[in-house]
Amino acid sequence: MKIRLIDNDESFKELEPVWNELLAGSDHATPFLSWEWISTWWRRFGSGKLHVLTLWREETLIGVAPLHRARGPWGMTSLQMLGRGQSDYLDFLVARGEADRLYRELLRHLLKTGGVDLVLLEQIPPDRLGIIREVSRADGAVLQVKERGHCYFVRLPSKWEDYLSALGKNERYNIGRRTRTLERQHGVAFRRFHRPGSELEKKVGEFFGLMTKRLTMRGRRLAAEEETALRFHQELAARFAERGWLNLASLEREGRMIAGLFAFEYREKLFYYHSGFDPAWARYSAGMVLLAKCIQDGIERSVREFDFMRGRAEYKSKWKVEERPFYRVAVTRDSIRYLKLLGSGLAARAGRMFKKAGAG
Repeated sequence: MKIRLIDNDESFKELEPVWNELLAGSDHATPFLSWEWISTWWRRFGSGKLHVLTLWREETLIGVAPLHRARGPWGMTSLQMLGRGQSDYLDFLVARGEADRLYRELLRHLLKTGGVDLVLLEQIPPDRLGIIREVSRADGAVLQVKERGHCYFVRLPSKWEDYLSALGKNERYNIGRRTRTLERQHGVAFRRFHRPGSELEKKVGEFFGLMTKRLTMRGRRLAAEEETALRFHQELAARFAERGWLNLASLEREGRMIAGLFAFEYREKLFYYHSGFDPAWARYSAGMVLLAKCIQDGIERSVREFDFMRGRAEYKSKWKVEERPFYRVAVTRDSIRYLKLLGSGLAARAGRMFKKAGAG
């Protein structure tokens, strides 16, 4: 095995033909680790310098640690994950079957990187923590592991009726009543758009129009980072559609989208990323009806999991979800400056709490 560091855009682009081959054979494959997602994120949000550690067996790519160098507080130079902020699942890419050994190899090389004070790994799944602790302690590094939240998902049965019967009585009633009202009284129909072409482009435009309308209600203007995020998602929609990974679900009335659900479909899983709806239809629970239709459509197409992804929201519990925790891991040898960094973060949080309490 040999290690190669990719630290420029030209060499990074050369990974495109082999990146998704590794993804398909990896043990934690999600669309957030695809070449399309990571490369688009780097172009739209990236800063600093690429630091993508790759592991090869002869000419076969068997591992990737997708990172970039960035400047942090207290003068600390950090390595951070490509995709952070916009991604619900992040990790190293390692070939299934020898994942633990390859992960150790990448992490050992990563911790030997010169001129780096801090390595920040985000959205890390729990089964990686043992290896990270083992390698970091053997290297004499200081380690901080913090649970950062949960992703919420549903394992889907083979029949919609079986899933529906597992929901609460009120949820079943509301889904049925609201669906009948929209379909019979207002002529609303469910549609799914996923094939590349002019119709999909039009519907993607309608969907992001609904999102923008919701975000700019009451005269609020989009912040610069929100505009960047919208452009990022629009570009991804086209790239994922080419791969067959885009799933845009819609409730339509007279050909016009009144509610949309922007999801990714990968390896028999649906990842629910964004939604938008016309506020005029809020009283009909259009969002709930669309979600039910999307899950039903997935079951009928043999999708085995629906992932609501991160964020604790009350509505998710009504769909009989399970939880996956994810973690933020910080590794450093400079414990003094890292303690200062932790102290500055605690001070900032305390300041916000006191300010909020004072306002109340």
